Amino acid sequence: MTAATANADQSADKSRVARSEDGWELRVSKTAEDLQRVPNLAATPFTREGFVTVSATADISGEGGEAVNSGTLQLGYQIGCQADVSSGVSLGVSAAIGPDVMVSVGSQPGFALGGSALVLPSISTTIKPGTISSVVLGTKALEGAHGSITVDQAEIKIDGCLGAVSLRSFAIVTMSTAMADNSVAVYGDPIWL
Repeated sequence: MTAATANADQSADKSRVARSEDGWELRVSKTAEDLQRVPNLAATPFTREGFVTVSATADISGEGGEAVNSGTLQLGYQIGCQADVSSGVSLGVSAAIGPDVMVSVGSQPGFALGGSALVLPSISTTIKPGTISSVVLGTKALEGAHGSITVDQAEIKIDGCLGAVSLRSFAIVTMSTAMADNSVAVYGDPIWL
């Protein structure tokens, strides 16, 4: 038996720009995203595991009329599970034991009395509709016009999921002035875990 190997997907860089009402320009970028899928340590069909590397940057520029009071950069993933089986799966065995009576009618009528046993495996679960969860990998307070977050080989693990698991990265920058609160987000392309 050979060990399962990991496979990786790189995702396209993404960037968005928004302009605030008071003249500032907010830019958020998601770069260097890479997902490395690995066999899960539990060796169960209901768990997926991988390691992600991704970076996010935020830039505030322009000639805004109001001073920037605060800002944040956030980096994370939205995780979609096709069918939720987190209530568990039950494996069992059902058995039936009882008398067995046989009567034959024909050329040689007869009667037989004996016993029988029957053993059947059983499996049961409660399947719920899929879910989408957001996981934040990092939040950075912006103390100047530029900020960044880099995550290298962070574990992403999903338990209790039957069917496909998809991931979509996100980076969000927010900014606040005395006049306005603004935010702009960028999302990566969906990838399968």
